[in-house]
Amino acid sequence: MFKYNAPLMAITDGDVVQRLVHPDVFRKLRLSNPTVIGGDLRYLDEAGASVSVAPTVTFVDFIETKVFSFPTGRLIIQRDGLELLSEVFHQGADGERKVLRCALRDRLLDGTPASSPLCPFPNTHEATNRAPHPVFRAAELSIYCYDPERYLPANEMRDFIVRYDEYVYKHFEPEKFFRLWTRAFEASNMAPWQPSPSMKGVAQHFVDKAGELLTAHQYHRMDAVCGFYNVAMFFIDRMGFEFTYGEHKAAFQVLQGAVRQLESRIGRRLNLREQAWVVALQNIPAEFIPPQLALGVRWFNSPTDTSYVCRLHRDLNRFPPDPRVGGFELPSLFSPAASSSAATVSQPDTADSGSIIPPPPDNPPVTGAK
Repeated sequence: MFKYNAPLMAITDGDVVQRLVHPDVFRKLRLSNPTVIGGDLRYLDEAGASVSVAPTVTFVDFIETKVFSFPTGRLIIQRDGLELLSEVFHQGADGERKVLRCALRDRLLDGTPASSPLCPFPNTHEATNRAPHPVFRAAELSIYCYDPERYLPANEMRDFIVRYDEYVYKHFEPEKFFRLWTRAFEASNMAPWQPSPSMKGVAQHFVDKAGELLTAHQYHRMDAVCGFYNVAMFFIDRMGFEFTYGEHKAAFQVLQGAVRQLESRIGRRLNLREQAWVVALQNIPAEFIPPQLALGVRWFNSPTDTSYVCRLHRDLNRFPPDPRVGGFELPSLFSPAASSSAATVSQPDTADSGSIIPPPPDNPPVTGAK
């Protein structure tokens, strides 16, 4: 049916409903105890009655779409052979609002010109999208959740927050920008690109359950690409993810150091939402950044351009070393025998010298090195 059939395609509708989606998401739709039996979704309504809903199923452009409709909203589950995408919408007096968007995508095609039909962003850049080994199994996850009862009203402020990139890159007007940026920082209670506060525990639940399912289906790693600074902090601090590439970790540490210095200057710690607005500010034209807010370093991801990205990951199943690595022909300087001999050379005691590595032979020493 699909052009590709990744292992994560074996994750069932029942897994989505009963494991990946937090029960509180369904409670927002006034559903409880949802299960999938025989392809239908069964739940208890507010009166405690059991209701069974059959999906509407379509298959267009190599995408299978199942829609489960309820009086208070709908659940959509889509597959294309590489990606599993689930979305939940709440239907209320103010119309339909998105509550959840969560996805798992096999990274088989990353680093190539090809892409799966459900993937809206390119992942072609070899430096940050190529898998570490031809048979390495990695899956990228994404998670967005919003409280449908706490959406910002549809006005200029919400437009600024959710379309922040356009105000920065496409239609930057300094006076208007800082008027809105100051209001967003002080009074919006939202982070950049956030139309509503997230629902507590929903994202953590999805990441943990996704890890369990991907481990069971023999994946070696799950990845996250964080377009937003505050989302990166969520994956690092709460979910135990690590930077995949050292250069991004180093840049992130410099950025955090600059934020700490700013906090020292103003005399208090910024909460994560405030940090996110200060970091997002660094992407406006540099000459317009007020000196007291300049960090001197920018966040390196854009939520609307994934041609070059910073990856975070959590290891799952251990990937065995490729036995060929030890037999590669290397320059004699780096051969195992040479390295072993060098390791046995007696070194002077450097306990009081900062463990300075001596310069290569025939090069003059660098003065002032520490």
